[in-house]
Amino acid sequence: MSKNPLKQPVRRAATVVSLIAIFLLLPVTAWGKNFTPDVRPGKGVTEQYKLSRYFSPLKGTNMDTDVFVLDSGKPGATGLLIGGTHGNELAGSVAALVALENAVVTNGKLIVIPYTNLSAQSVADTRNKVSRQHLVRSRSGDRYLPYGDRRTDPADQGSEDPEKYINPGGYVLENGKEARNLNRTYPGKSDGTRTEQLSYALIALIRQEQVDFSLDMHEADTPERDKPDDDYRPGGNKRLSYTLVAHPRGLEMAAFALLAMEEDTGISLKLEESNPKYRGLSHLEIGNATNSLSFLSESPNPGQDRWRSDGDVINEPKYPLTHRVGLHLRLFKHLAEAFVVYHGKVLKIEKLPEYSELMAADIGQFLN
Repeated sequence: MSKNPLKQPVRRAATVVSLIAIFLLLPVTAWGKNFTPDVRPGKGVTEQYKLSRYFSPLKGTNMDTDVFVLDSGKPGATGLLIGGTHGNELAGSVAALVALENAVVTNGKLIVIPYTNLSAQSVADTRNKVSRQHLVRSRSGDRYLPYGDRRTDPADQGSEDPEKYINPGGYVLENGKEARNLNRTYPGKSDGTRTEQLSYALIALIRQEQVDFSLDMHEADTPERDKPDDDYRPGGNKRLSYTLVAHPRGLEMAAFALLAMEEDTGISLKLEESNPKYRGLSHLEIGNATNSLSFLSESPNPGQDRWRSDGDVINEPKYPLTHRVGLHLRLFKHLAEAFVVYHGKVLKIEKLPEYSELMAADIGQFLN
């Protein structure tokens, strides 16, 4: 039986359409469940491995993430930069990228985790529906920065959200979804949910690597408001932006750093002490569970403002990404300088862009 020649072009056309559809879907799937961060380590990176080195049950899961080490090989302090605790807080992850793609450590050791909760980074923002990817022009060409969600993907949690969440410290959170908020689950549990296991692995890293001080980089609503009573709208946390939260053992060091920060950059930050009542937060629990001095910084992210329908998380004039990244990185350097004063151990970081350099250029110029 001969083939109908009229059907061949139809089949070929269908094939072409199918290929086009697959091609168009590639960016979506690449930024979906199998999301792999675009990290381009600089010459200062001496080692790269998975967080599961410290807690093997994470291996092969969407909770395992990359850890980067910049080791001078000389004695000194060990510092830890934590970015991406929340996937919708862009500046922390990008500050970590700028550090590991530029910095060279000449005394001590720097450990950098740019996408700490990889699962939260792999799904879309549920708060303000901010775009999943943001184009910047890096030193090697076009590059996309990811923007994710605040919490672990439910599919990765291993259990349903409870009605209320009781965290490892015994604190009760009325919203059961907070069981998937990494910054409510410290110090974690080895037999807990995946998010609690992620916290557990981070604490294990800090203990084993004898981290001297850590900075967990976050973002909050901007101080702006769309009407006089906007501060009272539910879900806002405007008081958090431009804040450094310090474990009680690190208060003096934090105060020293903030004075230097204001003199250096003109940025005035509020200093808050960790409140022992609110258990599960990194700045409290890391300091309680380890010998590390723990801190948490907050920059103002337009994408967090609920009243904005189109918050620009890269180029918003008053709160550009360069400003927010510069805030976190410069603060970390001042904490390192304060650590020398109070504890006598040096972490010397070179080739890390200055705040003024960041503010004078586009963020892509500091990325490989």
